[in-house]
Amino acid sequence: MKIKYPLLIIACLLFCLSACKKDGSTNASIVAGKWNILKTVYHNAKDTTINGLATDYYDFGSNGALTIQDHQENITGNYSLNGTKSVGINIYTVDGHGFGVTTPPAVYTISNLSSHRLTLTSPPYPAGQYVIYLSR
Repeated sequence: MKIKYPLLIIACLLFCLSACKKDGSTNASIVAGKWNILKTVYHNAKDTTINGLATDYYDFGSNGALTIQDHQENITGNYSLNGTKSVGINIYTVDGHGFGVTTPPAVYTISNLSSHRLTLTSPPYPAGQYVIYLSR
């Protein structure tokens, strides 16, 4: 009788650990890929909504590369998942003189994550905060 309880506890712990591991890898694979920009909402003194064009997207590569096509702007960078609730984005842009400029990493909050929807919320900036709505 004494042996049954420890075996039952070990079995439950192993089940819980394997369930947590599966959830993390599934969410990481859901984020990777090409997402169309539905709209971007800027929250500042006056809220502004900019609808995405049919050609606008975020492409989260499986290797951590990020490509953003937003209206006429093509931006590259890197990203890393910080668990399943946030993504760190480091964007590389080329300024008008041809010199590369890398932005400091920003951690965006992930919400409404499903296989077809993803919402990214920027950290609060002095000029305001913005929310990017993406879909597949």
